[in-house]
Amino acid sequence: MKRTTAIVCLSSLLITAGCSDSKSGGGKSGNDEQQASGAVIKQFADAWVKAWAPNGKPDAAGALTDNPTVFSKRLDDVDSALVASTVTVAPQGDPKCSDDNNCTQELAVEAQLRGIGAMKWTSTATAVKTGDAWKIKAAGDTIYPGLGDANYLKRVRALPARASILDRNGVALTANRQVVIVGVASGTKATAATYAAFTKYLQVDGAKLAARAKAAPAGQFVDAITIRAEQWEALRPKMSALPGVLTMGGTQSLPPTATFARSLIGTMKTATEDTLKNAGPTASAQDQVGTTGLQYAFQQQLAGTPGGTVTLRDGKTKLTIKTVFSQKGTAGKPVKTTLDTNMQKAAEAALATSKLPASLVAVQASTGQILAAANGPDPTTYNKAFQGRYAPGSTFKIVTSAALLGAGETTTTMLPCTDTINVFGKSFKNYDGLAAYGNGTMQKAFNESCNTAFISQHGKLPKDGMTKAAAMFGIGRDLGLSLSAYGGQVPAPKDDVDQAASMIGQGTVTASPLAISLVAGAVDHGTAMKPVLVPGKDAAGAAASPLPAATVAALRTFMRTTVTSGTAKVLEGSGAVAAKTGTAEVVSNGKVITNAWMAGYRGDVAFAVIVEGGESGSHTAGPILKPFLASFK
Repeated sequence: MKRTTAIVCLSSLLITAGCSDSKSGGGKSGNDEQQASGAVIKQFADAWVKAWAPNGKPDAAGALTDNPTVFSKRLDDVDSALVASTVTVAPQGDPKCSDDNNCTQELAVEAQLRGIGAMKWTSTATAVKTGDAWKIKAAGDTIYPGLGDANYLKRVRALPARASILDRNGVALTANRQVVIVGVASGTKATAATYAAFTKYLQVDGAKLAARAKAAPAGQFVDAITIRAEQWEALRPKMSALPGVLTMGGTQSLPPTATFARSLIGTMKTATEDTLKNAGPTASAQDQVGTTGLQYAFQQQLAGTPGGTVTLRDGKTKLTIKTVFSQKGTAGKPVKTTLDTNMQKAAEAALATSKLPASLVAVQASTGQILAAANGPDPTTYNKAFQGRYAPGSTFKIVTSAALLGAGETTTTMLPCTDTINVFGKSFKNYDGLAAYGNGTMQKAFNESCNTAFISQHGKLPKDGMTKAAAMFGIGRDLGLSLSAYGGQVPAPKDDVDQAASMIGQGTVTASPLAISLVAGAVDHGTAMKPVLVPGKDAAGAAASPLPAATVAALRTFMRTTVTSGTAKVLEGSGAVAAKTGTAEVVSNGKVITNAWMAGYRGDVAFAVIVEGGESGSHTAGPILKPFLASFK
């Protein structure tokens, strides 16, 4: 009978794999075991992926093993040790089954180590049949080979030194300097006096810091501010003994002083959700990253990529058994700018003398390269020099003169300078220091900055005359800088009143100090140039076609004679300077105030300065420019 059964099964081998010579008269074949165990291993692999996903839990993976409680904790511990953000787990081939109801299958694992990169390995899952069910053996080797029951993995991350931001001559504007991160212990250890000290000495909102501390998990360091090591040494006697105050040392890429080029270079802080996204996939929430300025715009280039190692350690001795993963970091690359260190210092020193908010920009007229950009008198991360949207006032008469010259008028065209002029019911006047002088040439109107004289010619321009003239100077285009910057706007006027206002830089006309410095540079060079702060990143070259030669010659004469015998006479004695003053009326907090302007050039350096709330260009902006111009030839 046994022989007959064997023959039948042999003859039907090509038809079915269901025959068996077992004494029990039935059972599953090896192929069934492969399918059943493979299905469980696949479920386990998928559950592992979910366990190491953001906010994932190991319970589902643990439930598929023969010791759920132990394995769930083990899987979670390895996840935490590696700081894995995600993982892929792919079963390889088919399970290999033995006669003792065990099936094994290799798993190709790739874990993304947060802040480092991808770590790959191959582990082995063993499926054990218990009764009618298959379970994964709850062994450490299932997660990583050699892990066993007691060994563990240790991760170390290494950040390369942050690269420097350089000036036009390759001089480092930033370097890695010692800092102290000042904060408090979570919970209620810090007192009201502690938070009051943060407000008083560090300008940190104590109430908000207290709320963060109370909401933070127990035992956590709640950072408040990062300051230079020397600043902390000065504050240590006042702060260190207060309840709950904690500090951590470190390094940060900083300029030589806390104020130097702050709005350009930018700041660095511990990463937030937003700045972490900008920092790229290899950044960590504990990293110091750029938050504003060039530090933010070139974060990934400056930071480079971190390296790291993962070692397998002996669970008892804590000694390294072997290094199982190693990745070499990549050094950051410097960012070279067009800034001139000495000119930047001079601009900041000049603004420090102002009692009112002010901005100053200097550019190389022939290239558009930005030599200096400062905001004062107090340091700020908001770069008004690039982003401010101001009425340019009478500095815009440079553009208006070009428009009138292009419409057929000449430098000797007679324009009437009256006390006031009415345009369709709207009355315009001159600045308070100018008395009407009757008819005079366009050059005289420019030198004396007579509003009514220029407005009297509004009928000579087409409706889009000022818009087109502004475009000749690069106004109205996207500047395309690596830092946010405003290129100005001269909308088509809706009526004659609007057009008249635009001729004196009022109404809907707006521009930044950077944009006005480029207007002055266009007169100096003969062609409006695109601004450049980071060569190779910012588009260089002409922003418009060359200005007509006759227009350039006339404007150069206008601006030079404004210094020798006009409203910019305050700059006489500062070399061969050519300039145009400006006073723009603006509404601030319901009151009409004036902003004072001065724009011009000397040699190949063009500049613009604005003083918010200043009396006039000659009285307020000019005195700021004098020491700046005296600082270089």
